[in-house]
Amino acid sequence: MFERNNSVSTMSAQVARIIGTRVVSGEFAPGDSLPIESELCQAYGVSRSTIREAVKNLAAKRLIEVAPKVGTRVLPFANWNLLDPDVLSWRLNAQFDNRIVEDLYEMRQCFEPRACYLAARDGTAEDLERIRRCFADMLSTLQTPALAASAETEFHLAIIAATHNGLFVTIGGAVKTALRVSFALTQKSPGRPAMEMEPYETVLGAILARRGEAASDAMRRLLELSRLRVLTALDTQPVAAKIAG
Repeated sequence: MFERNNSVSTMSAQVARIIGTRVVSGEFAPGDSLPIESELCQAYGVSRSTIREAVKNLAAKRLIEVAPKVGTRVLPFANWNLLDPDVLSWRLNAQFDNRIVEDLYEMRQCFEPRACYLAARDGTAEDLERIRRCFADMLSTLQTPALAASAETEFHLAIIAATHNGLFVTIGGAVKTALRVSFALTQKSPGRPAMEMEPYETVLGAILARRGEAASDAMRRLLELSRLRVLTALDTQPVAAKIAG
């Protein structure tokens, strides 16, 4: 179920992942009580301190709540810290379907075009050079999908970092998680469309030229093409692969 390690913190993180995945997948529904501590220890073969650390971790992510005389209960969906990288990753791995793809891209459409505008307006020369280098890395790794996907992620993150807006950078962590999991899962599809570089080049050119509105519009188009690419990959993914994912 998980790899053995003598570190309580590492073991607790693995237990938190297992329980967290069971929560976000709906196996433990809002209002449900988790098994008592001794049962969790027996189920996962770990110590009480490991379970307590895992529960503390999940409570910090607002997935569960520990209350005296009540025990440990799953909190309503509205309480969950959905931008937490672990929570988002668990949700994507548990239920990567058209609905969550649409939710992700709606979120990205709300702030990434604005990030492009701000990057074009406020980005330093160093910021713009980093964005340019990330684009060059994408071009040079197109024949190696995993490397190209990593470079694509860095391209988006470089734009977000160039806004110098701390809240945008925080949300960028969710984008990184979404892109990483999206790539891993859509790679199972034999019909996954190839990455088109022209939309990225248009975004880059507008930012480098400090044309904020054009950069914003270009990112909207890029995200729409990306959304369609992911949905196409999902639609052509074999049923067995979807179940395994």
